[in-house]
Amino acid sequence: MEGIILAKVILTSGCFDLIHAGHLNFLLKAKSCGDFFIVAVSTDALIKKYKGLEPVVKYKDRVALMKQLRCVDRVVKQKTLVDIEQFKKLKADVFALGDDWKENYSNKGINWLRDNNKIIWIPYTKRLSTTKIKQTIIKNADKIKSNLESRK
Repeated sequence: MEGIILAKVILTSGCFDLIHAGHLNFLLKAKSCGDFFIVAVSTDALIKKYKGLEPVVKYKDRVALMKQLRCVDRVVKQKTLVDIEQFKKLKADVFALGDDWKENYSNKGINWLRDNNKIIWIPYTKRLSTTKIKQTIIKNADKIKSNLESRK
């Protein structure tokens, strides 16, 4: 991790749809940077707004999953992408974000975090992503359908 900052309160946010080892790698690395780790889980409406489609796993189930992870100390709702008001309200010291967002200069929240030295860039697990999982499912859709039919 670039420029490791040890802080009391770390905040991150995300969809955490179809959770996989890449998510877990990210969460564990982010937690290791501080004493208390808060995860803001994106609402279904927020995901639909910025990704253009609804998540596969609904909000309440994604929250329930996050609450069961030992590395997560608190789970909150994310209604706005990189919400600085929420960051301040939660008294977070730094925001952990995947380094795949590093070149994003269009998000006001990321820019504020960057300008105020309140961001930790966590290495992105390149071989794993929800998008890649969805692409694999689509590629194998006929085989999956056939397999499901044979189970009936």
